Amino acid sequence: MAHKAGLELVEQPDEEAAAAVERLQQELLTRPEDNDLRTQLAWAIRRLTEESLAVTVYEVRVIASDRQRRMAREASARILELAPWDGDLRAFATNLSDEVERGGRWTWESKALAQTLAACVAVIGLALVVAGGLVGSIPLIVTAALLSSAGLACVVLGFRREAWRITAREAEPLLERAGI
Repeated sequence: MAHKAGLELVEQPDEEAAAAVERLQQELLTRPEDNDLRTQLAWAIRRLTEESLAVTVYEVRVIASDRQRRMAREASARILELAPWDGDLRAFATNLSDEVERGGRWTWESKALAQTLAACVAVIGLALVVAGGLVGSIPLIVTAALLSSAGLACVVLGFRREAWRITAREAEPLLERAGI
């Protein structure tokens, strides 16, 4: 993400939070059944995740990069694995997982424009196919079909986005901190 005046760009998450997660993970290797330690690690992962996400001037956390999205997905799964009995952690992890899931859905950007362009491409393609059929020109029919298919593919590729990318772009002017 481009650095803007007044926007804090964090390349790495907070070192204290990252160090705490690493230290607790090492301790957990020696005491895997220690539920207090598991809960502490889950809370540390939560803090690290929260510090790694982008934040708007309204203190709303936003997943604004692929890296943040991957981290959020991994953190939600790890938190649920570590401390499923902690209601606050479970709610955080479930909400984070839901946000990652919703953000991964493909959606139309500028849907009305995309539909208009797709309809125009389809109508022109069909008109040329019909014209080719009326004059008996197989090359015109094939060319029209190929070009209209390519045109529709361009519309889809040009206007379909993962929902998190649209949200991140819309939030960008309001970001106070870009996160990792």
